Amino acid sequence: MKMGLMPDRTPGRIHALHGFIGSGKTTLARTLEQELGALRFTSDEWMTALYGQDPPADEFPVLFRRVMTVMEAQWTRAVTLGVPVLLDHGFWTRAARDELRAQASALGAPLTLHVLAVPDAEARRRVQARNLQPGALLIADDTFDLFRPRFEPLTPAEEALQDVTRWP
Repeated sequence: MKMGLMPDRTPGRIHALHGFIGSGKTTLARTLEQELGALRFTSDEWMTALYGQDPPADEFPVLFRRVMTVMEAQWTRAVTLGVPVLLDHGFWTRAARDELRAQASALGAPLTLHVLAVPDAEARRRVQARNLQPGALLIADDTFDLFRPRFEPLTPAEEALQDVTRWP
């Protein structure tokens, strides 16, 4: 290869985790990270590293957008370099998933959506247990209740738009 020429690179695969709070996304992401040799992007971990376990509620949306902007710059760069990435974010809305599919298409990267679903009672139990762990982003019961109506499950029509893997 001549100096100054970039080798042809195949984009890395994007693995995105879709599920509500407490569905097991981060646990699965950690497992897949090792199995796939992928670079994992977990927004909760970035939030706690930068802003602590319990960022002020009134500042949370701005802080979260900052984290997501920086993460996006990093994961899209990794994909263009041929590195598989794991996006441990949830992709709660159809609009968020549509945007991700458009980004994957623009990057020429294959996309797998890993879908996780558990009953709300189990998700709440998991969140309460996680809240007791050092370094966990705290999720209050009222936050769970506030966000639950915002979650839009994957529809059958939408499922056909990308590779989908379902997890118990």
